[in-house]
Amino acid sequence: MFVDMTLKRNEGLISAAALLHQDGTIPPNTYVIDTDALELNIRALRQTADRYRMNLYYMTKQLGRSGFVGKLIEYNGIERAVAVDIDEANNLWESGCRIGNIGHIVQPGKTQWKHVIGKLQPEVVTLFSYERAKQLSDASLELGHVQDVVLRVIKGGDTIFPGQFGGFLLEELDGQLPELLKLKGIRVAGVTSFPVLQINPERTDFAFTSNMETLASAVERLEDRGIEVKHVNAPSATCCHTIPLLAKYGVTHSEPGHAMTGTTPLHAYHEHLTEIPAMVYVSEISHMDDRFAYTIAGGFYARSNMEKALYGSTPADIVKQQANVSQVPAENIDYYGSLEREEPMKVGDTVVYAFRAQIFVTRSHVAYVKGIGAGKPELVHFQRRGM
Repeated sequence: MFVDMTLKRNEGLISAAALLHQDGTIPPNTYVIDTDALELNIRALRQTADRYRMNLYYMTKQLGRSGFVGKLIEYNGIERAVAVDIDEANNLWESGCRIGNIGHIVQPGKTQWKHVIGKLQPEVVTLFSYERAKQLSDASLELGHVQDVVLRVIKGGDTIFPGQFGGFLLEELDGQLPELLKLKGIRVAGVTSFPVLQINPERTDFAFTSNMETLASAVERLEDRGIEVKHVNAPSATCCHTIPLLAKYGVTHSEPGHAMTGTTPLHAYHEHLTEIPAMVYVSEISHMDDRFAYTIAGGFYARSNMEKALYGSTPADIVKQQANVSQVPAENIDYYGSLEREEPMKVGDTVVYAFRAQIFVTRSHVAYVKGIGAGKPELVHFQRRGM
């Protein structure tokens, strides 16, 4: 998906990945992240957000959700994380990172709320239901605390990805707010929905989903109840290009993930966007038959939209040699990937893919490399089997 754009905008990353694999610095099944490019992207996001008075929480699941990358992101200006689940929050907190939002996708369990409040101390907790709100309020009161919360709100017809359903139904919100306001251990601070933006069919820009209308309606209903809405969170495709648009519609918070590596869907098609590609996936040709070359895997993702990959035994060759990808069906374990066989291919060749990744659901390593732009790539951190 991002092979052509990475060749155009960060060819050095591809060459560095091949060099580091061929000299044994990194093994196959490793995501390679250009640390310098990553930092540039993060700083650009922070500066754009400041210009439009927007607050950002960083999302690390695409990057392997390690404390190393969390601290690097915070150093470059995005100060708190959004944790996709409590395990990510724990991992980041134990490395000294700060938690901005938890519950955004996966709600903590009923016995975990004291741990969330007392140890992780998030700025906000996203809630999907009155029952979870009651659990959180009870735990919060026991600790002498009042926790700010954000309500995830949905309505019929909204865009919701499979496996991510949940939230307060907009048509029932008026009836539920009085009960929520009786809970003394929480303070309703705002609303959220996901995804609020998606790439349009022409691949020329992002467009709002109906979820944005749901957010606006939910804000009105909260304000009609006298609630001061301080937090309107609109994640999905947050990048320098979309931040001004989100701010125009009253969004106060958002959560960049793919933008930090220049891999939102729009980045695959438009080289004028601020963030540059900062991540590739490195494999190796394991064996071949008369039709396919099989590559050591463990890091593929069902929604990656891979079309082709680069291969070769030297940095000079790999930027010139491409092969079509034959995707492994999502219901199968990705022990191997496969490429349509080309004449120059050899067992042991490096293979470089560039696609939309979610490292935390893979069995892959993550290599952070600096000095790529200067032609002196240096491994600065190696994370075995990114969470």
